[in-house]
Amino acid sequence: MSTDPVTTLIEALDRKDAAGIRAAYADDARLVAVTPNTFQTADGGDAVAAKLAEWFTTWEEGPAYSFIAVTREGDRAVIDFERTSTFEGKPWVVRQAHVLDLGPGGVRAHRMYCCGPREGEPDLARALAGSAS
Repeated sequence: MSTDPVTTLIEALDRKDAAGIRAAYADDARLVAVTPNTFQTADGGDAVAAKLAEWFTTWEEGPAYSFIAVTREGDRAVIDFERTSTFEGKPWVVRQAHVLDLGPGGVRAHRMYCCGPREGEPDLARALAGSAS
């Protein structure tokens, strides 16, 4: 298992592993999450991990990253991803950005921006590749 909290978090989300998600967070972590229809916060590593586990380990089938990028600068990391899955027999996609402030013990602050899971196909990598030319 990785000692880097960013890698730990990404790998745990991919495995739908609640204990692995918790391992990424400092005990005093805080989550602020923005989705299309909610604004949520959680305080403390256990509460943050429980909220993420609720979202990432229970509702989808066969999740896989179709695009993932990690940008780091000092004690901050940004994870952009597009994740595909099946839900109720249909292809779904979710696009998110996660801003992580790192410190002793792991992720201390986590800001999540989510467009919301939707029925559909992946296209973020294709769109980003098109904008680079």
